[in-house]
Amino acid sequence: MVQSPSKILKSDYRLWDVSSGAAVAEVYKDEAERSSLITSRLYEVLEFVIYENSQSLVNLKPNQKLMLMPLFGKVKINGFHKVIETGELFVLETKEAQQITVNNVLADWKSDILVLIIDQPVSENVYRVNHLDLQIRNKLNFLDIGFSFPGFIGLFNGRESGRYVLKNHCNKMFAFVINGAFEFQNRLMETRDAILIWDIEELEFEALSEDALILFLETQ
Repeated sequence: MVQSPSKILKSDYRLWDVSSGAAVAEVYKDEAERSSLITSRLYEVLEFVIYENSQSLVNLKPNQKLMLMPLFGKVKINGFHKVIETGELFVLETKEAQQITVNNVLADWKSDILVLIIDQPVSENVYRVNHLDLQIRNKLNFLDIGFSFPGFIGLFNGRESGRYVLKNHCNKMFAFVINGAFEFQNRLMETRDAILIWDIEELEFEALSEDALILFLETQ
């Protein structure tokens, strides 16, 4: 199989910014200059480990969409009453710059969260909490409704394979392994590894472990 060009983002080489309340690692960031003509693109992916009874900040620019997913633990967003826990996705779309405070509500455990920030036109501020349905295995499920580009999550058994055909062959594919191991075009990706692939029309992948959990985003 011919490999498409890619950028592999191994978790072992990730740098963590450690403070009194949390440790934060940059998984991915699009370094291209932000255009005044907002188009939909994946801007930044961060992993936060928030300490017991502590908090951390997420800074958003105008016309951005925040997707916050607890990988372990429970968190609460300042200004919102609901506690967000594993299996749920908090989504916020904002017209203006905002600073979001994320609180770990656990007294005895750290909370590990994945944060995805997407540039996109926003007409009004909205938020919602989505339940991530992983009851049906070995298929990709939508992360959110109304996406200007597709995003999916899937739980796979070992040796199960899948494929995804890009909606636009000019787009790129971002993948983040939440748990387990996968193979993408002869590339081994393990827990917390990420990859960005381009010049690709169709992506084939295979789970190499049981209960392997993967997240995909198609982006410009």
